Amino acid sequence: MKLQVVYRYLLTFCYGISMLEGAKKKKDLQIEVEYKPEDCSLFAAVGDTVAVHYTGYLDSGAVFDSSRQDGREPIEFELGARKVIPGWEQGIVGMCVGEKRKLTIPPHLAYGKEGRSPVIPPQATLMFETELVTVEKVSSVDTLVSFLSFAAAPLAIFVFLYYLYSKASSAPTKKDLKEEKRKKKKT
Repeated sequence: MKLQVVYRYLLTFCYGISMLEGAKKKKDLQIEVEYKPEDCSLFAAVGDTVAVHYTGYLDSGAVFDSSRQDGREPIEFELGARKVIPGWEQGIVGMCVGEKRKLTIPPHLAYGKEGRSPVIPPQATLMFETELVTVEKVSSVDTLVSFLSFAAAPLAIFVFLYYLYSKASSAPTKKDLKEEKRKKKKT
């Protein structure tokens, strides 16, 4: 159990570092914690399924989308699966259930040069008010299955190549075959 927790922390840390590498070259993601509950025992990590309420704003202050409109539910996605913009992936990791953050996301971590016509113009910096509603942790079985599915192909290739190597190294060489023929002729 402790190994799984260490693995998840390490994965979350490495993912966060790799996502931030690109941001250091340009304007960084800005995260402003507006509210953090006293009990922060359940937080979002890579691989978890999260539900997030949000309101998105353009630089002008105009709202372009919100899950808080009547009849809408929080957006649900798996962190690290690249189902949302990179600024969200980075900005949601580490949030506690009930925490509220304001994310200011530069264009290269949002929709970039293309924008999202007709609502989001090209090169737009986006602001999101977010609230983490739920976190569904990945079970140890899911983690194991995910690891095995990732490792199965390379492992199978390695075993196959080792099999071929062992067959090739145990097969008689031409020199051995000639020597054996000579011995048979002498007897």
